[in-house]
Amino acid sequence: MANVLLMVPPLTPKELFVRGSGSSASLIPPLGLAYIAAHLRRAGHRCRIIDGIADPQPVETLCEEAKRFDVIGMSVVSAYAIRAIELIGAIKASGCSAPIVVGGPHVTALPDSLLACGADVAVVGEGELTMCQLVEELATGRPNLPGVKGIAYRSGDRTVATGRRELIHPLDQLDLPARDLLPMDRYHTSIARSSHQPSHSMLASRGCPGLCTFCSRVTFGTRVRYFGPGRIVDEFFELRDRYGARDVAVWDDNFPADPEVAIETCDRLRSRGFDHSWSVEARVDCITREVLQALRDAGCTYIAYGFESGSQEILDRVRKHTTIEQMVGVVRMTKEAGIRIRGYFMLGLPGETADHVRRTIAFAKKLDVELASFTLFVPLPGSLDYRRAQQSGQFDPDYWKRQVLPEFNFLDRPIYVPDGMTESELLALHRSAYQQYYFRPKTLLRRIMSVRGLEDLMTMASGAKTLIANTLHRPDAAVKAG
Repeated sequence: MANVLLMVPPLTPKELFVRGSGSSASLIPPLGLAYIAAHLRRAGHRCRIIDGIADPQPVETLCEEAKRFDVIGMSVVSAYAIRAIELIGAIKASGCSAPIVVGGPHVTALPDSLLACGADVAVVGEGELTMCQLVEELATGRPNLPGVKGIAYRSGDRTVATGRRELIHPLDQLDLPARDLLPMDRYHTSIARSSHQPSHSMLASRGCPGLCTFCSRVTFGTRVRYFGPGRIVDEFFELRDRYGARDVAVWDDNFPADPEVAIETCDRLRSRGFDHSWSVEARVDCITREVLQALRDAGCTYIAYGFESGSQEILDRVRKHTTIEQMVGVVRMTKEAGIRIRGYFMLGLPGETADHVRRTIAFAKKLDVELASFTLFVPLPGSLDYRRAQQSGQFDPDYWKRQVLPEFNFLDRPIYVPDGMTESELLALHRSAYQQYYFRPKTLLRRIMSVRGLEDLMTMASGAKTLIANTLHRPDAAVKAG
């Protein structure tokens, strides 16, 4: 039996949520670590999780805590990889002898990036089965690392990869995530997504069938694997009954990828009397009237769609495999079903011009969904566009070594600028997108008319404050001041 410490590196609220956006952004639990902890506990190991975002602690405190454990695991995403690198260095410098194991999407895409900075082992791909076998090997004192599938490690001056482990299937062999190890009272989803707080998060599936060039599919793959509908519904009720959720956010890349599973899940939620709101993410090419009706009948009040662009040329370039006409039709059907919509749009994609961006803004206004998010494109390691970005435009592929990316993504400087555009032009278009969309009289009136009580009013006020602070912010002044 081993004592295992699982960590998310510490980040201060100010560096993750800029200009007050923390009041309206989501703070989501590290479910990946919670799944790993549950699997390790089933095997007889003891675990602790420290979420450095929900519960930031001084690095010195974390270094002392690490000395009490046999193995240290750390989850890393590109947005805060720099903090993981700093923490690894501090733990090693403190004299802690426990091996440090890193994992997560950034590590799966670039395992050498953390091994070169002092991590002992990198978990590549899904972590539950690999981490359990690895911990048991490390506990022997003479681990047979080549015999553990799904890892990479340093041997002398070279990196050894043991080969990918098969994806976990069926997913029901995994226990429910160990949320009892997390500060659940600190988590919430965006007030834009739900005014019913606390709103807690879960996953019903892994994998996405999409081939979008801006996404990294290296961890979960392109084959969608669902938990069983009964297990999915059990988790809804655990979040409600054990953790007091008044809303549930399902963060799958594409919840209705298999309409039969989605509809059966909805039927079970309805038959068991789940009585709170919930939300999903979806691709428009998986939506039918039958799916929408099932979602609505089961209490789903909100769907987020990735529209990305208002240019068919750009949609084709990023391999979205959807059309402008499809998007317009699905938005119409979703509105008819009475489900609120959030639209995700990306600005500054490879090959985009200022005219493409303006078309995206105009298209967003035409769709006229309740909420629109305009995100500056950030090339993710492991994606095709990460490689494309190194061949065109202005881009530093090692950006993750130099800065934390704010969750709200109102950056003072874009990570990538496509050929033919300037930083200042892209930033101005980004601010303009929010101003044009949300400061329209019809949008303001709709928001005011949607208020049904004090909770809705406070939600609207908080969101408006964040929006105004960020759209009026002058990035060029911030850069000069820095």
